[in-house]
Amino acid sequence: MQPDLQRQFFERIKMRIAPHLNMVDEIGDLLSIGSDSVYRRMRGDTALTLEEAIQLANKFHISLDTLRDMDAQRVDFDAGPVIASADDYQKYTSRILHQMLAFQQSREEMHMTYAALDFPLFYIFLFPNVARLKSYYWGRSILGLPEFKAITYQQFLIPEERRALAEEIVKAYIGLNSTELWSSTCYLSTLKQVQLYWETGVFTQADEALSVLNDLDRLLDYLVAQSECGRKINPATGQPVGGSFAWYITDLQVGQNVAYMEKPSGDQTFLSYNSFNFLETTHPYFTQQTKKWMDELLTKSTLATGSGQAQRDKYVGKLRKQVDAIRRLVVEAEDTIL
Repeated sequence: MQPDLQRQFFERIKMRIAPHLNMVDEIGDLLSIGSDSVYRRMRGDTALTLEEAIQLANKFHISLDTLRDMDAQRVDFDAGPVIASADDYQKYTSRILHQMLAFQQSREEMHMTYAALDFPLFYIFLFPNVARLKSYYWGRSILGLPEFKAITYQQFLIPEERRALAEEIVKAYIGLNSTELWSSTCYLSTLKQVQLYWETGVFTQADEALSVLNDLDRLLDYLVAQSECGRKINPATGQPVGGSFAWYITDLQVGQNVAYMEKPSGDQTFLSYNSFNFLETTHPYFTQQTKKWMDELLTKSTLATGSGQAQRDKYVGKLRKQVDAIRRLVVEAEDTIL
């Protein structure tokens, strides 16, 4: 194996090892070799055998396509494990946390740019009523998991373990420098989910729907506050002590949720699929194209501070009207065109 490709392979492995674990020890235990032998392989001084490469690829869920020269037209994505049960669903949350904790290791040198078709998933974990709706909706209506079909919304509670994971995800997100690009569609899917569950009787009490709508109003308040101070706000203290925050608004169609991570070890792109899940890749040509696309979108968008405040207020007002339309549907049985 070429030394440069082997070093790239180990960089991919490094991204998939939890921060509290020692990479050299993990690899040494897996391959039954000593620390010196691990370092020689990491530097490219000793070539990996095919058997070793397969062991590492299987353990850390990395395609062996990583070991060939990059092709601009062939891109390797990681889609995460198949979600076929409630336990698998829990692993989805763990996968998000694992990524966020990996970013924390050098967060001062990282920057995330997020182009949002729907509002970024990190905010889901900030607001308990939204989190409950999304968790149930995805589990029951999107995945069709038997554990969710067997219980009503009123019986459903987010497991404590998942709540704990969500808190860690929020902490990691707050510390990350971010630019977010929001489109006119950011609230539509969530509002349609509220409408569906109200009209089909999944919500049996108006308060179940209204609590989600109230959380969406609070999310807008939170965003405005962050945009005004230019930093992430700790939700527990209300203090702007997190990473930098730039909020852009666009009238262009985004198409899907895309997160682009600029990192010292190599840039990374995340794409949404199947409503809520995500694909990820570090393919250099693909990430370069993603950055070019995002940079172009930003030039045609409005920064929601300073001279852009009027545009921000207009945008926030539009989302509040969307929320109010569903609120009137619930309270007054008024038809909505959403």
